Amino acid sequence: MAHFMVIYSKYFITLFLFLFLACGVWALCQRRGQDMIANVQSVFLFLTLLFAYLTVLIRTGRREYLILYAFLQLLTLALPVLASLLYPGVSRVVCNHMCMLLGAGVLILTRLNFDRATRQLAIAAVACVAGLFLPWFFKRYRKLLRSAGWGFMAVGILVLGAVTIWGQVTRGSKLSVSLFGFAFQPSEFIKILYVLFLASVLDKDSGILRIFLAGLGAAAHVLLLVVSRDLGSALIYFVVYVAMITIAAHQPLYLLLGTLAGGIASVGAYRLFSHVQVRFQAWKDPWSVIDNQGYQITQSLFAMSRGGLFGLGIGKGTPSDIPYVDTDFIFSAVVEEMGLLFGMGVIGAGIVLFLLVIQLAGSIKDGFVRNLTAGYAVLFLFQTFLTVGGGSKFIPLTGVTLPFISYGGSSVTATILMFFLVQGVFVLRHDEEMKLEKQRKKKAKQEKESGRKEQELV
Repeated sequence: MAHFMVIYSKYFITLFLFLFLACGVWALCQRRGQDMIANVQSVFLFLTLLFAYLTVLIRTGRREYLILYAFLQLLTLALPVLASLLYPGVSRVVCNHMCMLLGAGVLILTRLNFDRATRQLAIAAVACVAGLFLPWFFKRYRKLLRSAGWGFMAVGILVLGAVTIWGQVTRGSKLSVSLFGFAFQPSEFIKILYVLFLASVLDKDSGILRIFLAGLGAAAHVLLLVVSRDLGSALIYFVVYVAMITIAAHQPLYLLLGTLAGGIASVGAYRLFSHVQVRFQAWKDPWSVIDNQGYQITQSLFAMSRGGLFGLGIGKGTPSDIPYVDTDFIFSAVVEEMGLLFGMGVIGAGIVLFLLVIQLAGSIKDGFVRNLTAGYAVLFLFQTFLTVGGGSKFIPLTGVTLPFISYGGSSVTATILMFFLVQGVFVLRHDEEMKLEKQRKKKAKQEKESGRKEQELV
């Protein structure tokens, strides 16, 4: 039985992931009955992690893996239920997709480094507890958030400026700072405030002057990141700005102009920064520099090609051959051991999560809330694209993490908090719908009573 499990579990894991994904697509197509869809999804989420960790336990026989698995199942199954109990109207389907991506990340980290997997899960659990307060905070202080746009800009610039001066250098970039013995990456958290800043500034006025002023604030963020040599984050900040002004102004021309400006900036970055030239060469022809600049990307491609459709199986690959595999190249490790189909399922789960949030943004009339929701959706999808695209040689490597999956306390915490703010928008929409429904019923009751009185008079 154990031998059968080790050999065939990868097929069941992929099957359950795609059934989970099908439920997510089903939820996109209809608003009503999503609680039932979420319940079915939870079953497939449970089975996916169950079969995966059974394989891990059989192969290793280590008891600590069972404890980690138990805590992971508890978190991923309890979080959507607890959130829906605290806040009627919260999207359990969105919670499920968050949990599936987080579970996939902890799973592959368990294979790569047990201590890091344990740390990632602990940080994620704390972030989820903190995130459960955010829908309440958003509902109660929405007006304050709406009016504090320039304040968010000031905080972002000050923090990024401090990192530029005092930040610790990691792989040639000033990324992190230490506080009370804990190292974290401020740019991950500033992303949340950055989108709040743009959503606030572009709330009711998306004219040329307002877009220009918002652009000055965005440019300050981007330039500080460029000075810190954190070019991947700088690109994300720039793309989010272009997307948000396009959405706020309903003007596709801004997207075209932004693409042109981004192309010019990319050429400038190539000429100014040697490590950009290295990454471009590694992307253009990694085989010619396989022993040096191209080593990472070629090892990543080798790993993904070895995986095939269903992977080599958990524990049977050699992901440690890839430098920084648990951060920049974690998707390659996923594909090698879990298979290309599983990797596509992970990407699909992320795309469905993006579409669920964009669908929410399209149903909101409030400009600030709509801009905020769309901004977070674009941020999440574009960062996912950069990581997967860089690791698969579709685009040059940018050195950013894969949301929910890559190792990194700052990244996973910021992403969880961001989506709990989005859950606040779901709660807000639900409350507005309940209010309208109550008014409709009250009006119908009044009309019915009025008609009855008229009949009595006749």
